[in-house]
Amino acid sequence: MKRFIAIFFIVILFACSPCAQAREGNIIQVQMQIFKYSGNLPGKTSAHEPIWTTDDPPDKLKGKVTVFSKAAFKIGEDRLQFKDGRCFWNEKKIPIAGPEEFKLPTERIRLIYAPVVEMEEHDDRTVEIRSKQPIQYFQKREDGLYELKDVQLNTGLDIEITEAVEEEDKGFIRLTDLLMTMRSIEKRERIPGVNLSVGKPVLGEQKYEMYFRLRPGKDYGILIKPERGQGGLLVRLRASSTYSRTIGKK
Repeated sequence: MKRFIAIFFIVILFACSPCAQAREGNIIQVQMQIFKYSGNLPGKTSAHEPIWTTDDPPDKLKGKVTVFSKAAFKIGEDRLQFKDGRCFWNEKKIPIAGPEEFKLPTERIRLIYAPVVEMEEHDDRTVEIRSKQPIQYFQKREDGLYELKDVQLNTGLDIEITEAVEEEDKGFIRLTDLLMTMRSIEKRERIPGVNLSVGKPVLGEQKYEMYFRLRPGKDYGILIKPERGQGGLLVRLRASSTYSRTIGKK
C-alpha cells in the first residue's frame, strides 16, 4: 500500500511539472494611459465585477480613488467612455499604444504618460516617470526688489507593482499591489508683504496603494483626486498575459 501511494505521488508530480514550467514563462503586461484633467470631470462610473481584491477600497482611499469598468464622461461637446472592455472618444476607439498615436482635441483633458510594464508572473517592477521643467518664481533681494528665477523640479509619477499573478481558474490577473506616487508642486513659499502665490515652489508627494483583479485584455479606469491642487488624474489600465493570449490585442 505504501509503495502504491509513493508511485501515485510521483506520477502526480511528473504530471504537474510541465504545467509549472509552462507558467514560469508567463509574461504579464500592464499598460496604462494617464490623463490629466482640470476642474471637475462630470460623468457616471460603475463597476459590474469585483475589481478590488479587498472587496471594498481601503478606507484611506475612499473619496480619493474611484475604480470602474464602465463610465461615461461629458467634456464640453465631447464624450469619453469606458464600455465593452475598451475606451472610446466620441464613439471612436482610443489606441492604447502611446501618446504619440492619440491626442485629445481639448485643453480640459490631455494624455501625459503612457507607460508599459512587462514582468514575469510573481515578479515585481518599478517605472519612474520624471518630467523636469523650468518653473519660475520671485525671490526678494536685500535691496527690496524682486528677482525672477528659474528652478527645475523632478515632478512626475512613480509606478511600482509588487507582484502580478494570473488566476486562470477564475479568469483574473491580480495586481498586488500597485503603488502610485505622484510628485507635484504642493504650494509656494510665502514672500513677506506679497499676497500672490509667486514664491519658490515646494515639491510634495502623494501615495496611492491599490490592489486589483482584472480580466485579461480588458480596460479599466481609475479616477484619482489629489488631496491638494485642482483637477486630477484619469488612468486607463489594462493587464494582459501570454497565458491568456491577450498581449498585443487592440
